[in-house]
Amino acid sequence: MKRIALLASLMFLFSSSGALAATKSAQPSPKATSKATAKATTKATAKATTKATAKATTKATSQASAKPSTSSSAKPKPKPKPKPKPRKKIKLTPSPKPVWPPKGFANESGVFARVPTSKELVGVLSAKKTLSSQVEACTKFVCGAVQVASEAGCLWWEVNSRVYAPDKSPIGTLQIISGSSKPKEIKTILIISPEPLESLEYISNIQVVCHQEEKPAEYPSVTFTKVDA
Repeated sequence: MKRIALLASLMFLFSSSGALAATKSAQPSPKATSKATAKATTKATAKATTKATAKATTKATSQASAKPSTSSSAKPKPKPKPKPKPRKKIKLTPSPKPVWPPKGFANESGVFARVPTSKELVGVLSAKKTLSSQVEACTKFVCGAVQVASEAGCLWWEVNSRVYAPDKSPIGTLQIISGSSKPKEIKTILIISPEPLESLEYISNIQVVCHQEEKPAEYPSVTFTKVDA
C-alpha cells in the first residue's frame, strides 16, 4: 500500500500546470547534476591531488635524496699529523782500549797473571753473568780467583794452586782447567775447590800455564788431591 500511494503522488505532481512544468525543465535534472558534480569534483580533486601530491612528493623526494647524497659524497678532511718532537742526539764515546801490557800483573814470556782484590773481583762479577752464577758455590766451598792474559792468546789455561787451613797448614793441591782467551784479553778465572768451607780456609801459591796446543780429550776440569795428615 505504501508503494501505490507514492506512485499516485508522483503522477499528480507531473500532471500539474505548465508553469510548474517549465520551472522543472529549467532546473537541472538529478542525473545531470550528479554527472556534472561528479566530473567537476573528480577533475578538480584529481588535478589538485595530483599536482599537490606530485609537488609534495617531488620536493620531499628531491630534498630527502639530496641531503644524504651530499653528506655521503663529501670526503672528510684528513686530520693533520702531529709533528714529531726533535730527539736529542747522544754522542757515544768508544770505550778506551785496555792498556798493554796490563799494569800490576806478573809477567813471564808474554804470559801475565795477578790475584785481584775483593773490590776488583766484585766489579768483574757484576759485569760477567757467567762468573756471577758460579759465586754461589763459593758460599759452600773454598774459592779463589786469578786474572790472566797472554800476548798471543791461549787455547786453554791451566791453573795450579794449594788450599790452606786457617792455621796455614796445607789441606790439598788443586788444578783447574779453563777455556781459551784472545790475544791481549784479560780473563778472570774463579778457582773453586771441592773442599767444604768451614771457617777461614783459603787458596794460595797460584801458578798459571798458557797452552797453545789442543786440550787432550777427557781431560778433567777439576783435580783435587788432599795432603796426607
